[in-house]
Amino acid sequence: MTGPGADSGDDRIGEVLRAGLEWVALRAIGDADLAREALQETLARTLAALDADRIPATVRLPAYAHGILRHVIADLRSEHHHWDSRSPDPEWADPTEASPLERLITEEEEARVRRAVMTMPPEERELLVRCFVHGERVAALARRLGVPAARVRKRKSRAIAKLRAVLAPEPARHVPLPTPTYRV
Repeated sequence: MTGPGADSGDDRIGEVLRAGLEWVALRAIGDADLAREALQETLARTLAALDADRIPATVRLPAYAHGILRHVIADLRSEHHHWDSRSPDPEWADPTEASPLERLITEEEEARVRRAVMTMPPEERELLVRCFVHGERVAALARRLGVPAARVRKRKSRAIAKLRAVLAPEPARHVPLPTPTYRV
């Protein structure tokens, strides 16, 4: 369903992104008005980049927006050098609580890991789930399966290596520079 009454996931992501950026700005700047100014400038630059299709497909929007926010904060620091970023508003937020932006990134990463685990063979998937979700120890798994603990450790190690390979970002393509030729 689309239209004004639609409640899409994009709206939720936009709200979380906005709240996360605002939290980061306020924590970095310490002044609510300057933080809102930084947020508005960040959102405007991010939307302009989206409209101009300048955000690479390999870059996540929250990370891109956070990078813009860092630049906006640096610009504000040079313009308003009278404020101290080390003294955030003490009444604003608990510093141990995850920000909305951090929660969004965590949710994205969790979904990415779930998709990667689902591509693994059932034996490897079950081993990883038992170890990391249920917290079962290798020795207990080995006893339950009737195999040596070293074998379970090796299977676990291989499964983790496969998972890392699936989750690893694609390496940047290296284009070697031409070797200069010198005439003697």
